[in-house]
Amino acid sequence: MNILPEQATNHKVSLAEILQSRESRQKRQQNWLASCQTTIVSLTMVVPGEVKDSTIARRAFNLAWQALETLCRARGWQVINREVFCLPTGPEGLLAVNQPADVVKQACVECEQHSPIGRLWDIDVISERGIISRQAIGMAPRQCFVCQRDARICARERAHSIPALHDAMEALFHDAEIN
Repeated sequence: MNILPEQATNHKVSLAEILQSRESRQKRQQNWLASCQTTIVSLTMVVPGEVKDSTIARRAFNLAWQALETLCRARGWQVINREVFCLPTGPEGLLAVNQPADVVKQACVECEQHSPIGRLWDIDVISERGIISRQAIGMAPRQCFVCQRDARICARERAHSIPALHDAMEALFHDAEIN
């Protein structure tokens, strides 16, 4: 279920659009949780700046989606439902997986960590208790892809310029293509 990178909108989005998209995503997640009554995996991309639906974001999304599908097959997990959304605020995907949320979160974090571009993926795992954090399963917080500090601190402090973040993102993707 690949999305076409060449159809990226490259549209600059406003803060209001990002906030509306986040709210819509949370509603979708809750609807899926209620209807599927199992663990939900929500995939989005880490894309700094105003353009969220770009060629590189879609290519990274496709690699992440393939990694999640491969993970589910390799573990023998039953996928109850799956859907991909191509939005101006970036590609998103949902999977309903019939497995305990803690087990799924652990596997998804390992998947992110083992991919050269996994740092560009934001894989949330949601149960009836809410989003399962890395800390809840005893793992360190996500690292900044520029300086390796806690990403939340760098984001809060706006420690890196948008061009520096884009350069680091493109370098991750380029390194992944070479390997």
